[in-house]
Amino acid sequence: MVAPVGTAHASAPNDATPIKGQNTSNPTSGDGNFAIQSCYSNAKSYDAYNDAFVWPFNGYARTTTACNDINIKPTDRGIYVSVCFRRTGTCNGYKWAARNTWTVIATNVLNGTDYWLDFTGVSKGLVAS
Repeated sequence: MVAPVGTAHASAPNDATPIKGQNTSNPTSGDGNFAIQSCYSNAKSYDAYNDAFVWPFNGYARTTTACNDINIKPTDRGIYVSVCFRRTGTCNGYKWAARNTWTVIATNVLNGTDYWLDFTGVSKGLVAS
């Protein structure tokens, strides 16, 4: 299944809902580094080198318990990216993600949320969600 490209360029709010009571900080230091390292260690590669500039090209990605947010790290270039949600069929606004830098592109996303990424051009790198 190809992500609905027509809706992928809409600038609409996402269906992200805060997760109450979830602690993302390191229990000993309180600085959040433990949660960030855990999230990024579960990152997977993405490749939006396709005519639609979307990832995944077929189907959806799904958030996990490893991260509260959706994060990307483009490795080939800086790029604007939007997160689109299957349940609502809407996308959030485009955010700039600099090359070789982790960028939060959606916050407080529920575990098990299906989504796809819509880029303004070709891109590849890492995604953690």
